[in-house]
Amino acid sequence: MIENILTHWRLDNPRIGDRYHKDSERLIYKIETSSGDYLLKGFPGEKPETTIQGNVNAHLFLGNENGMAPTLYTTKDGAYYIKEQDYWFYLMEFIDGRQMEETPEDAFKLGRATRKMHLLQGYKYKSSETQSKERFYSWFRDHEFVKEFDKILDAIPDFEKLDQCFVHTDVGPHNAMLRVNGEVVFIDLDDAGIGSRYLDLGWPFIMQFVDFNHDTEEMKYRFDLALSFLKGYYDNMNISREEYELVFQGAIQMHISYMQSYGPYAVDSLWKILQYGMEQKEILWEKI
Repeated sequence: MIENILTHWRLDNPRIGDRYHKDSERLIYKIETSSGDYLLKGFPGEKPETTIQGNVNAHLFLGNENGMAPTLYTTKDGAYYIKEQDYWFYLMEFIDGRQMEETPEDAFKLGRATRKMHLLQGYKYKSSETQSKERFYSWFRDHEFVKEFDKILDAIPDFEKLDQCFVHTDVGPHNAMLRVNGEVVFIDLDDAGIGSRYLDLGWPFIMQFVDFNHDTEEMKYRFDLALSFLKGYYDNMNISREEYELVFQGAIQMHISYMQSYGPYAVDSLWKILQYGMEQKEILWEKI
């Protein structure tokens, strides 16, 4: 099937290389040619075409126009994606570099790149990420922590009324590559589009920077990563208290949005992580 798919693009003696994320429903292959390498991505056909169009539009804006995501390549017919054997496919640049890591150095670079991305202008398509908190009020009604949970929700602002810009929705080293020339490239733009800057910026402050040991349930906060990320984003830590509060509220909402994703048995652990993450807010502010 992949050999047939590749005939849609003008490629110089293409060869199918490694398959990535074999346990995923997606088909992701490295394509080697005599003139360079590419990445072929296939998505199950039950995904609506609007989802693929949104992904492609985000890549064209962030990648083809601004060099901060992998470039997409057109088919012989001038299309950016095709559908074959109940899969959507597109061909993109293979990034020559490495996956970003959880180090202060990479956190600084990622923060700086996130700021650059948020300052981009000219994109018109909205992110599929829901900004409203209202859906969360129906969650966890049978849990003992529900009253405290609702108080946390009450304090979260309406992010739809705050800064809107081009966002990734899942900023972290797992979704970023570092080119050999040192430039940061964002990958996996599934929900990218116009959305809340504070939700995008807040994502790692609990989801990533709380280091949770699944065996012992011990936690520690990666202040080194948080401070480096903020320094990269705000350029020498020029962040007001009001701005900081919004970033952390964004972190809280993003963590809550994932609290049903890992099944009912993970909810209590995720609640503990949320509480612990919130407790680090004032400590991090003092370090800033």
